[in-house]
Amino acid sequence: MADSPIFPPGFAVLPPFDPDSPGDCYLEALDGTRFKALRHVLVHTSPYFETLLRDLSPSNSPNLPIFKIDEEARLLHALLVVLYPVHTPDFLDGPLLVELASRQEKFGIAENALMLAVAKVLGLNTDDPSSVEHPLELYALSWRFGYPRESCYFSRLTHSIDLLDEGIAERLVRSSGRFNAYIALVDMCQQQEVALDGIVECLEPRKYICGSHSASDTMFAATVSMIKTAARNALLAPFPLCEDAISFFGLQGSGTDRVVTWCSTCYQGADSNRLTRNLRAAISKYPQTTTM
Repeated sequence: MADSPIFPPGFAVLPPFDPDSPGDCYLEALDGTRFKALRHVLVHTSPYFETLLRDLSPSNSPNLPIFKIDEEARLLHALLVVLYPVHTPDFLDGPLLVELASRQEKFGIAENALMLAVAKVLGLNTDDPSSVEHPLELYALSWRFGYPRESCYFSRLTHSIDLLDEGIAERLVRSSGRFNAYIALVDMCQQQEVALDGIVECLEPRKYICGSHSASDTMFAATVSMIKTAARNALLAPFPLCEDAISFFGLQGSGTDRVVTWCSTCYQGADSNRLTRNLRAAISKYPQTTTM
């Protein structure tokens, strides 16, 4: 068979797996992408490839043998990067490593080889939380490979994820290999819900909500419920900032900008600085991460 690598649209094979790199075989992904590889590297790093290549005789033929691998090109590329003694490239991310970890037994990937890639990816994603795209997968990897500090960090970025979604729960347990990874997030959410009452109390609603909005217990409860919802939403941020207590709860603005319906009489004469200090203190104690 001719030594002619295939490059499907959207995927470029880079060194050390491109046609100009050293190699004595090709691994072909499901989409036809071919990666040039050295057999002696593969057989010494993976029982799967040791079995696949065991009976293959060395050859200097220009037509290198091609082995079809039942994986997508991106995953096969990640596998080779982990098996080869090369640097961990930036294209590795949380979802890709979760998928690769699920193939660990199939390819016999050494734990230390996979952990090196995981550590690199976790480290890159703790530098700038605003750039993290897959916090749940990173949280799962932290659990799976025993990085408790990182798992706590990434749990802070999962506040907006619906843990009641069965698909998400199943994905998390499967990716982490630990049911306790899911339980830890659920416990955090339950602690947050309990702590919300204290957050709302920082606004002293009994003191500052006007008579029109507290004319009855039902009306007062409805107003407090809206404030609690506003607080819950504001605290979805991994690092919530409180510049001012009134605006933090969305009690200002007009028309559609208002998060909580109120009137100009509500909080009239309130000591905004004192309320803000109290709220900041409460936010600092609000459970933002899991505990291990």
